[in-house]
Amino acid sequence: MPTLLLDKEKCLRNMENMAGKASANQLSLRPHCKTHQSAEIGNWFRNFGVKAITVSSFRMARYFAEAGWKDILVAFPFFPSEMEELIGLSEKCRLSILVDSPATLPFLHHIPHRVDFYIDIDTGYARTGVRTENPELIEQIIVKASVNPRLEFRGFYCHAGHSYKAGSRKERNQIHQKAISDLEKLKKQFGQHAPLLLYGDTPNCSMQEDFGEIDEITPGNFVFYDLVQVALGACSMEEIAVAMECPVAGRYPAGDRIVIHGGAVHFSKESLLQDGVPVYGRLVQQREEGWSKGSRNLYLRRISQEHGVLEQCGDLVRSTNIGEKLLFLPVHSCLTANLMREYLSLDGERITTLNA
Repeated sequence: MPTLLLDKEKCLRNMENMAGKASANQLSLRPHCKTHQSAEIGNWFRNFGVKAITVSSFRMARYFAEAGWKDILVAFPFFPSEMEELIGLSEKCRLSILVDSPATLPFLHHIPHRVDFYIDIDTGYARTGVRTENPELIEQIIVKASVNPRLEFRGFYCHAGHSYKAGSRKERNQIHQKAISDLEKLKKQFGQHAPLLLYGDTPNCSMQEDFGEIDEITPGNFVFYDLVQVALGACSMEEIAVAMECPVAGRYPAGDRIVIHGGAVHFSKESLLQDGVPVYGRLVQQREEGWSKGSRNLYLRRISQEHGVLEQCGDLVRSTNIGEKLLFLPVHSCLTANLMREYLSLDGERITTLNA
């Protein structure tokens, strides 16, 4: 069966580097746990002074609250069907939510415990959030929430996810600079509320050096990194902390291809263009200290539900045996980890996740 291997030392080093960057810029690090989704891995952050986390759902928040986390931000716009989960969690931890519409607020009138909220700000990603050009709506949310003594406005949250689609470093810099500038304007405009500024996506948090007046960063993918982050310039190949180990299911010298047991239900269907062709993983060599890039650029060129296909394999197709295990770096480690549900560390420890 395919296995998701975890190099703990690389993971810890990635955590240490991001915590160090936050400290050097006088920022708090509130890492997003949607990448690893593991209580054990989450606890490693405590070694670097992290006391608060970000999650993507109330189910994930409950999982980490049960693991002992006391300050949790659910970074997804709140909607009314989550009220029961919100009430339960607000008894156990300091709970924060995102709001991007005044229509949400009446449902929070009768919450029995304090809940903090941040206004989700859209600086160009066009997914969720209030556009920064609409301060009237922001004012409306703050005023409408102020009548609720248990609902506390804490500040503004921004995920500049469009940085992933930027075509150049210059364009990514522009996205970052606009996001910082927009948030700083809001902080000044609504200064009477002393708003905090929360910001972060892995590419910008990894690559940028100037965070202006930001108070907290909330990246997540940096714990593992992946091929997308390498392509963006956010990390090196050697910093990727997870790899898929997949058995060879077939070898076809006449077709110059190898088929592995490892497909969309393991890697996901997230792809990355390599020379104009979509790829789903990169073959690497395993060594005693972990893994490194191989001597040739070999990629998973095709996947179906359970199968992955390596093409133009050269000598590898003749030197590899059926049943032998090959290692691949994932395109998007968040999706791969979510599908695989557990990790096997290089020293043989099984590490479970929320979905185990």
